[in-house]
Amino acid sequence: MQIMLTSGPLQSLALHAAAILVLSAQAMPIGHETRGPFDGIPGVTIVDYDVAGRTPKAIRHSIDAARPTDTNDGTRVDGLSRWNVRWRWQNDGRGHCSTTQEDISFSATVTVPRLSDAKVSPAVQEQFDRYRKSLLAHEEGHVRYAWDHRNDIVKAINTAGCDKAGAAAKAALAIIASHDVAFDRETHHGGSTIAAFG
Repeated sequence: MQIMLTSGPLQSLALHAAAILVLSAQAMPIGHETRGPFDGIPGVTIVDYDVAGRTPKAIRHSIDAARPTDTNDGTRVDGLSRWNVRWRWQNDGRGHCSTTQEDISFSATVTVPRLSDAKVSPAVQEQFDRYRKSLLAHEEGHVRYAWDHRNDIVKAINTAGCDKAGAAAKAALAIIASHDVAFDRETHHGGSTIAAFG
């Protein structure tokens, strides 16, 4: 977890979440991801890392060599989500600070593998697509929870005085962030929820 602070009442947190897998698969073709698990969440960017191979075993080897590391526990994972929440509040000059959901900004980056070998068989492509779709669905669990709970920061700031607003917001954010660690612990970094590939 990284907390990035700036001067004044603008705060942010970037949280790393992740997914690790085994082998098998089921998903829709990559070109059909226009309506996906991140619908309704603005500011989500999908970053692909290219993997190659013509067999599931060769592709799995490529994934294992290229996949990112979850900074929460140092585990190499197939998919990684990082979300960032920024907030600001207004000071009325009498010691009362307040904010609204419009003062909370949210963005997320989700890193997942993309099969770059165009000569893969239709059956292997279909298997990879199912795997990728389920990987994105797992990562959506991380991102959507943070998105859905950003109002917890609003409530924390609005119940604290100006001198405690920043600490209250960070405490609310820490609770939101703890979900990612628990979610990965429960799902074994997605191993129990993501269609295996290979």
